[in-house]
Amino acid sequence: MVKNSEIIAIFNLNHPQSVVYDDFVKKYGSRYKVVDASGGEGYYSCVLTDDTMYLSSISSVTLKKRAESGFLDGAVYTNLEILKRR
Repeated sequence: MVKNSEIIAIFNLNHPQSVVYDDFVKKYGSRYKVVDASGGEGYYSCVLTDDTMYLSSISSVTLKKRAESGFLDGAVYTNLEILKRR
């Protein structure tokens, strides 16, 4: 999960006219920590923060709606917290 306040941009990678992947992700990806959050389902969007590029299988439209609605505002989980619940 990424806090709304950390998001710089959400890119659509699945649109036929989108050149974001070739023009931005491939070109500048080495400047960022890249996190594959797609679960192997393919990339539909890219969420960019100051230092991390998250590749996601969730559409950019859905992510935009969640960000605008305050979806899970303030919800921050660490790997340790997730492991404790199991």
